[in-house]
Amino acid sequence: MKRLFVTPWRKGLNPFLVRGLWGTAVGGFILFLCADAGIIVSERLSVLAAQSSQPRHIVVIGDLHMGLGREPSGAWHPSEDFRWAEEFQRFLEVLSDRATAGTDLILNGDTFELSTPTVMPCSYADATVGCAEADALQRLNRVLAAHSREVDALAAFSRSELNRVVLVPGDVDAALLFPAVRERVEQAFDVREGRVTVATSGGWTSDDGQVYVEHGHQIGWRADRFQDWPEPFVEYDGRRHLGRPWGEGAITGLLAEREQRLPIIDNFADLGAGLSHGLHEDGSTDLGELATSVVRYALFRMPWQQFRVDLDAGEVQAPSWDLDAVRELGQTFLVDAFPDDDLLKPLVERAAGTGQLTELMESLDDAEITAICDYRAAVRRARRRFERPLTQIDPQGPPVSECPRMVESRGGQFDYFWRTRDRIYGDRIATVQASLPTGDKPIAIFVHGHTHLVDWRQRVLEMTRLGRDVIVDGFSPVRNALSPVVVNGGAWQRTITPVQFDRLADGQGLSGGELLRTLQPEHLAPCYSFVQIEPYEDIPQAPTVRYWRRDEQEEWGLGSSCGRQPVAP
Repeated sequence: MKRLFVTPWRKGLNPFLVRGLWGTAVGGFILFLCADAGIIVSERLSVLAAQSSQPRHIVVIGDLHMGLGREPSGAWHPSEDFRWAEEFQRFLEVLSDRATAGTDLILNGDTFELSTPTVMPCSYADATVGCAEADALQRLNRVLAAHSREVDALAAFSRSELNRVVLVPGDVDAALLFPAVRERVEQAFDVREGRVTVATSGGWTSDDGQVYVEHGHQIGWRADRFQDWPEPFVEYDGRRHLGRPWGEGAITGLLAEREQRLPIIDNFADLGAGLSHGLHEDGSTDLGELATSVVRYALFRMPWQQFRVDLDAGEVQAPSWDLDAVRELGQTFLVDAFPDDDLLKPLVERAAGTGQLTELMESLDDAEITAICDYRAAVRRARRRFERPLTQIDPQGPPVSECPRMVESRGGQFDYFWRTRDRIYGDRIATVQASLPTGDKPIAIFVHGHTHLVDWRQRVLEMTRLGRDVIVDGFSPVRNALSPVVVNGGAWQRTITPVQFDRLADGQGLSGGELLRTLQPEHLAPCYSFVQIEPYEDIPQAPTVRYWRRDEQEEWGLGSSCGRQPVAP
């Protein structure tokens, strides 16, 4: 796709768009994607009854994962990830003190652990069926009791002048969409109606429709995607239950089982990395009947945020992969998608050796094969160029092989590997845009989470009219454009990247398994990421990723980076 528009970047002008160009360019882009994706129009994604005409400060945090809290002995339950009540309370107080306008605080999904097997099994003969409403309500009450301090802090924040709190459901707390569960969580904050609400439409839009926030599990081919979101329900045995995405049974179960022994397994930025480490260090030699699910999950989690893409100068194009040649490779194609140093590769090779991946390979459509090939090429380029900012893979490891290309797309000018990423997020924005009233302004900022992995800062344009590069948090799915901007805020949680983990193990002279068994969430870097959007009159300014962090002097404050590393036990 050629450059649609460029925009001046200076005070007084919109940093993303010139209104006329924006309407033309993005309108055409949306129509293109709608035609391609078959958009389903849904109800308007707005959850607040009270609207304000005054500019508002928007803060998005996500993936707190409040669970069972402490055991009767006083020790943390091994599955409890949110152990930061004091830090959270201080963060909210600082937000209130610093705000010059009312604040919309968006809790962007997975606030509460409502699908964790350790809370209540909710197991049925049908693996696609999850908890009923009464069971989910019981789970919520246990979590609220375990995290009363955090609930009180949020209630205090919502009582401050003009502040509003919105809970966007995620995959783990999709039960918030049950009426009784929603009412219970809104009542828990003990504030007047409308100040704390649940986004029943599955996402949140700003009053003017230009900022959209969703958890992110519905994007692309993700394993936690619900079929009928935001109505994720099925009828079973005469009662309404949550549906259960295929990834919940296959992946969440594997993680939950191992978290009892390896407490930080789901604190990896990108849960797929945690699963890989867990299976490897657990001594697993065979994925059994879960082979297909685990391989599909690993192939399509695609953490694009790990790459620096600001080296794409010039009019480089995406290559055309020879899909017929790829299909002839059969299971070999799937095995070769994993670099030799990937911890899952031995398990994938074993599954292929027993023919377990044949059905998976045959089920892949052209778009899915293209996505895998695009991602393989991106990994290959990153490792050939030793792109050291990478956090999910060691840049000095062996490069994965590239898929066969069509003859006409060989050469250096076919070096753009972000096509699938752009299409995935572009399609999602188009779907949401089509659901909004026609009078609403186009979406300028799309905020998501789910992966726990913060977006790298990217150069979005080669050059502005002012003759200089523009660096923003996130990226635009429209090449060489500044809007719409997509940004992943990571998790308001302590996390660790695979590269950080490997370096810590090497520095301590420990094996990965030894480190996994001793490392606790408290040993991870004391910083929590979030997205903020400053108040605006007409058009939003660039979103920024910020951190609530403790510095080297042990003082808490806001910063533009984490600046800390995990420490050894």
